[in-house]
This record gives sequence, C-alpha cells and structure tokens, in this order.
Amino acid sequence: MLLISPPASRICEAYPALARLGGALKAHNIPYRILDGNLEGLMHMINSEVSNDDTETKRAFRGKQHSLAILTSTTGYTNFDTYKSHIKRLNRLLNKSILINGQEITLANYQDPTLSPLQSEDLIYSSNHFEDNPFYSWFSKRIPAILEEMEVTGDSIQFIGLSVTFLSQALTAFAIAGFIRKIRPDIQIIWGGGLITSWNGSPGSRNLFHERDIVISGPGEIPLLKLYGIESNSNFIMPDYDFALQNKYLSPGFILSYNTSVGCPWKKCTFCPEKYEDNPYISEKRTKVTKELKALVGKYNPILIHLTDSEISPAMLKAITDNPPGAPWYGFCRFTKLLTDLQFCKHLAASGCKLLSLGLESGDKQVLKAMKKGITLEDVPIILQNMKEVGIGTYIYVLFGTPEEDREAALRTRDFVAQNAHLIDFINAAVFNLPVNSEEAQYLNTNNFYEGDLSLYSEFVHPKGWGRKEVRQFLKKEFSSVPEIRQILNRVPPVFDSSHAAFFL
Repeated sequence: MLLISPPASRICEAYPALARLGGALKAHNIPYRILDGNLEGLMHMINSEVSNDDTETKRAFRGKQHSLAILTSTTGYTNFDTYKSHIKRLNRLLNKSILINGQEITLANYQDPTLSPLQSEDLIYSSNHFEDNPFYSWFSKRIPAILEEMEVTGDSIQFIGLSVTFLSQALTAFAIAGFIRKIRPDIQIIWGGGLITSWNGSPGSRNLFHERDIVISGPGEIPLLKLYGIESNSNFIMPDYDFALQNKYLSPGFILSYNTSVGCPWKKCTFCPEKYEDNPYISEKRTKVTKELKALVGKYNPILIHLTDSEISPAMLKAITDNPPGAPWYGFCRFTKLLTDLQFCKHLAASGCKLLSLGLESGDKQVLKAMKKGITLEDVPIILQNMKEVGIGTYIYVLFGTPEEDREAALRTRDFVAQNAHLIDFINAAVFNLPVNSEEAQYLNTNNFYEGDLSLYSEFVHPKGWGRKEVRQFLKKEFSSVPEIRQILNRVPPVFDSSHAAFFL
C-alpha cells in the first residue's frame, strides 16, 4: 500500500495520521510506503524555475539553500526578524514559481482562482484535468517511480490512500487521484482524513468519488486493516515515523506529532463543528499514552512533541505530568479548573510542557454562557498568571462575531485581553464562521458563505448587526491597534504561527 499526504499545508512537521496508519500496517506485516507529498511537492516548487527576474526574486532564488538551511537549524530561531525574512523569501519563490491561471502557493496553502475546493464540480474537473495542477510536474514523476520501486521489491500494490485534512490539499488530492486512475486503473484509491470525514454524507460528496473508491470517515486504522481481512479493535497502534526522518521539514529539529485522542471530550461549544459532525470522542488509555510517548522519544529524539488532540483532557494532562515523555511538548486544552492550581502547573512545566494553546473565545461572561464554552472567566487571569510564573507559554484564541456577541461585548473582550496582555505570549483573533448544521443556523437568516455544495459554513445576517464586515473593521481599527495587543500579535510567527511559536519563547 502507498499512503500519500498531498500538498499543500504547513511543512514544519509530519502529520500523525499517516504515521498512525503506517504503524497499523507495520504491526501486521503489511508492506507499505508513505509519501509526504505535502513536503516533497512544496520543496519541488521552491526548487523550480521562477517566472520573474526582479531583484528581490533573484536574491531569494540565489539564497534559497541558505534560507532552507537556516529554517531547518536551531540558529534560524534565535532572531525573529531573520526568521521572518527567510520565510518571506521562500514564500516569494513559491509565488513566483511557474504557475498558470493566477494560481497561488505559499508554505502553507494552495489556491486556484478558477477552481474551488468547496465545489464538487471543480474537484471533479481537477481530477479529469490533472495536468493543469501546479504540482503535476512533481507527482507525475514521483508516484510512478515509487510504484516501480515497490513492485521491484515484490510488494503487491492494491491500494493507494490519500489523506486529506485541509481544504488547501483538496484540489491537488483530486488531481493525484485522476492521475493514478489514468496510469494504474487496477489500483483502488482510499480516501480519508479530517476533511473527508467532514464532507461525508453531505449532498455535494455524492458524486465526488468513483464507484471503486473506498471512503473512510474518522480514524482509519481499523477499516484499513479490515481491507486485508484483519480484525482489530484499536485506533491507537504505535505510530511509525521512520518515513519522516528522511525528510527535512522547516523546523529546527524533528517535531513528533502525536494524538492521545480523536474528537472532543467537551463537544458542547455552539460554534464548533466537532459538535455538529457528532464524531465520537475516543481516547487512548493514559498508561499506554505515557509509555508510548517515552518509547517514541527514545526512538526519534524529537526537539518538540506536538499533541494534536482537539483538546487534551484534564485526565490526560495529569497522566503526562505524572509520567513526563522526556522531551518538550505543547498542545491545546481548555481553561480548565485544574490549571488554577499553581502546584499542578509547576509539575506541568517540569514534565516538559513548553506552551499551551488555550481557547478563551470571549472576555464577556454572557457570550461565554451562550456559547456553552464551559469556562469561568474569573479563572482565566489566575491560569495565565500561573502559566507565566512557571514558564509555560500561552497561545490564546479569541473569536469575534458569534450570534451572541455585539459591539459592546467585543469591546469587553478587547479590554480583557489588553488588561491581561502582560501574561499572554501569542494571540489568534478569528472571525466566526457558522457551521452549516449548527443549532443556531436553524433560527438565523442564512445563505451560502462560500459558493459551493461542499461548504462547511453558512453566511448569516447577524441578529445584532455585528456582521463580518463590522467585525473585520473592529479587529483592524480597534483590536489590533491597542499597543499591548499589537505587541503580542507582532510576535506570532508568520505562516507557521502556533506550530513554531514554542521556539520563540
């Protein structure tokens, strides 16, 4: 089996899905290869010819090997301005690559102005016209070469799996699928990943896939093994990252991406797709997680562990604190009561916790209550103070434009953030998107947010006149302009934001 992660998304680490799937196949002696097409495809474009010979592009082209060397070593993360300049140079090379029809590529994204990943017709078009995809010059050579290598060694290739997590990967994933069907119609394509799970069952997905394709929603280990006649009851088989060690990701060392669970243990927030997709929360046993993390650290010696859970549960936080993995780590969790305990936070820091991403969303009590966020606003400054005291960085998420919010509530959030700015290291300020299937969508005046039958969100008429236009103006003129807040926003790493934030603490 060949497992592929298509371009384009952040190329700072190997995503855990393929490592999990590979680990499941390896545990049952099923031959497989993993192709991190995300990294390889973007690196191919960086090393391609450029379409513009202006001075800045020439300088970036001549210095690209230096930029790559800087961003894959610890020295590249000692000066934030130097780091930003090299990110800018590589992004420029991607933007100046030989593209057609105004296509745009960055170190974390791919967009085509003529095709939408939210329109099933456009995805089918991409599949049928795969040679128009900007990554065609890469995958049209690389995939046949890998298939030939596998078959020379005697591996029987029945399936090729495409793991699609982000919208920015979708057009290229379908182009790759179309190419595979053309050159190897005997091989079945398996679709999986977060985006495919979100699309599953939507009206637009009915004609997306060929009748021979296999579509998997949620964790793929059990259904993948079932294709080989193997019954398994675990979604958490030891992941295999051997493929990642051969690659140079844009990070100062190997980042071990690892999930202790799938789904969300809270799953009550009104703004979150996790609630409305209704995917089950599945958590691995805590003793197994701590044991496995130590084994993976011993094998791969990561510079950082990224726990990719939608939320690290309080019970798992305790388990990792009591049994440290042996390497620095970070992840996302809620403003849980557990973090108001300074002694626990000291132990948390001692376990290697480098940074916590924390969802505040709003600094207004009534908005938080209406969101069913489940946090106590008075706890937030205590938790932030504890984090600062023990040396754990904080990456805070705030969300504006929810149906419950008005301008006054947004101002309270702004003031709350400004008052606690000395305790906050990084901020992500986002504009609310209304999930298509949310309860709120049933009583709001809605229309398509994006033009496309695969859209996961709806536009709506804000009941308090606090629409997207007003929110964006507020963020630009009244939120980001506050000196204390602007200073924090300026510290956020461009392109890679939370993925690289821990390296700048």
